[in-house]
Amino acid sequence: MVAARVAVDLSPAVLPRDDLVEEALLSELAFDDADLTGREARLVEIAACRLISTRLAGSRLEKANITDSVFERCDLANVELSHGAMSRVEVVGSRLTGLVAPAVQLRHVSFRDCLVDLSSFRFATFSGVEFVDCRLQRADFVSADLRGAVFRRCDLGEVELSQAKARGAVFVDCSWDGIRGITSLSGASIATSSPVDAVAFTHAMAQGLGITLADPADFAEET
Repeated sequence: MVAARVAVDLSPAVLPRDDLVEEALLSELAFDDADLTGREARLVEIAACRLISTRLAGSRLEKANITDSVFERCDLANVELSHGAMSRVEVVGSRLTGLVAPAVQLRHVSFRDCLVDLSSFRFATFSGVEFVDCRLQRADFVSADLRGAVFRRCDLGEVELSQAKARGAVFVDCSWDGIRGITSLSGASIATSSPVDAVAFTHAMAQGLGITLADPADFAEET
């Protein structure tokens, strides 16, 4: 995982000068408790910035390019990042519920201790991406390229994986209740230390393959 390259001493962001507007270039800025909710803009570039306790909920950023930046304790609920790109970005302790990121390109991005439930990453590409201790319940990865993704201790309850590419992806100690499209995980590595999670994964895989798991007593020999 390549860390974001962010300077220690950054210039404080000042609104409205440093707002999310069309073709804005926000570079080497520190956003602290800023309100950027409900913005609509195209071709925004965020580079070498640190955003702390900043609210972007409901903003729609088309073709945004975010590089070498850190988001700490931010509210990114229901943000739309269509056809954008993120490179060397760290997202920590943030809320991304309902995030919509179709066809986004993620390269060397880490999500730690985040709420990413009900999010959509359809047709997104993951390269050197980590989800660590995240809740991803009912997230949508339909047709996503997960071959460069690692999931550690994540809640994957009711996640949709249909038609995803996952060869080389790694899942460590994740929960699997109600997961869909699990047969798309062909070529992935699954590691679990919890017998409960192992059983849940086995049941989900059997269901995906149309296999019925039964008790031997159900097929006792007739005497």
